[in-house]
Amino acid sequence: CQPVTNTEPEVDKTIHSLEIGTSANPNSGMKSNALVVRIGNIYYITVDEGTDVTALAPTITSGEGTTFYIDGKPIDSGVTPVDFSQTAKLVMVGSDGSESSYYICLKTGNKLIDDQVYAIMRKYDIPGISLSATKKEKIVYSSGYGFANTTTMERVTSKHLFRLASISKTQTSIGIMTLVERGKLKLSDKVFGKGGIFEQELGTEGLVSGAGQVTVKHLLQHTSGWSDEHIFTSASGLGGKDVLGRMKYVVHNVPMDNTPGTKHSYYNMGFGLLGCIIEKISGKDYETFMREEVYAKIGVTDIWVGGDQYHQRENECVYYSQDGKNGYSNDMHLIRALGGLIASTDELMKVVASVDYGDVFPDILKKETLDLMYTPSEAYNRYALGWRVNYPYYPDWSSYHGGTLAGTGTLMARDKSRDAASVVLCNSRSYLEGFDDSMYDLLDMVMDQF
Repeated sequence: CQPVTNTEPEVDKTIHSLEIGTSANPNSGMKSNALVVRIGNIYYITVDEGTDVTALAPTITSGEGTTFYIDGKPIDSGVTPVDFSQTAKLVMVGSDGSESSYYICLKTGNKLIDDQVYAIMRKYDIPGISLSATKKEKIVYSSGYGFANTTTMERVTSKHLFRLASISKTQTSIGIMTLVERGKLKLSDKVFGKGGIFEQELGTEGLVSGAGQVTVKHLLQHTSGWSDEHIFTSASGLGGKDVLGRMKYVVHNVPMDNTPGTKHSYYNMGFGLLGCIIEKISGKDYETFMREEVYAKIGVTDIWVGGDQYHQRENECVYYSQDGKNGYSNDMHLIRALGGLIASTDELMKVVASVDYGDVFPDILKKETLDLMYTPSEAYNRYALGWRVNYPYYPDWSSYHGGTLAGTGTLMARDKSRDAASVVLCNSRSYLEGFDDSMYDLLDMVMDQF
């Protein structure tokens, strides 16, 4: 007996190409062919600004005998106009009747910038990204990419709220410098011990050696003398305690690694404590102070302290953690002053414009105060008061800061020579090598476009 072989040709069930070109859309306003990037079953497409996206004919090629439907309507490749103002569902029906579904997310924008953003999304598995950029203190580019919520397929915009992670430290610095400028606080004020800001709350007896020397400035510079002991994690054994409760343990039990002011060592607890200083000196909780005494003065209304997945704001992203981590395990109120703020990229650009020495958008702080805020510490010339400075790879960057939480990756930078600034916020955080470098490269390229 001879084995039976299947002589039926295999059905081609793949899309060979999807394009939106000028030749098929001569009256659309397109200046050049669209940028098309496929990630999984999603096509991300960018067309030129000014293009009429409500009537674009896609050109789709695939195997013989296939037919296409977009949003339930049959499509004649290169002929049928489609409204791409919303996410479109593309269904391919093979010659054998099988169906494959895809989604098309089309937007107008800068194809050079968008291509780099899509590359980050694809390589590092980022569901949603928001990006905004300014030139001479005016927003010149704002765009959302991907999804704020992959379940509902809500598209990201530059108005969506993202967790800022450690970019929050720059905001806390602005809050502290506001109190300094008003004469309510000095950078040289002692924090602990007799005469310290928290003398009453934390006591004066039994403090570890050197604690009485720590100043507000040391906390802002990360030169307090302590190293980060992950005091905010459940492993610390301090669960349930607020920032002052945790700091009470530290100041009485955790020896310093260095004499205050002599060495930079990134210390999250220091910024948690700076938030408490704002609250004690102002008499307002941290969020209320920042919103009423800082943001309201520059017309910013949509920056908040974040919450858990059950207390997210209506226009806030969902966060997608990688490598088995859980971003929703973070107590956002606890880390409010060091990593707990949420904001949109558009609102953040207004804040940057208010602390950049410019004269188009009024600065919220005086020049002398800004000079103090951006002066690097003597212990480490790459960190000032809550802001990173003197980046060696991009020497024209005046100030910048990034942030990392499970489910969150962020970066914000201001460039003096180009009189530009930009911020990128992601609703996931990759731990693959190169992720951070790709964010830095993206922002520098964006600021070079305008």
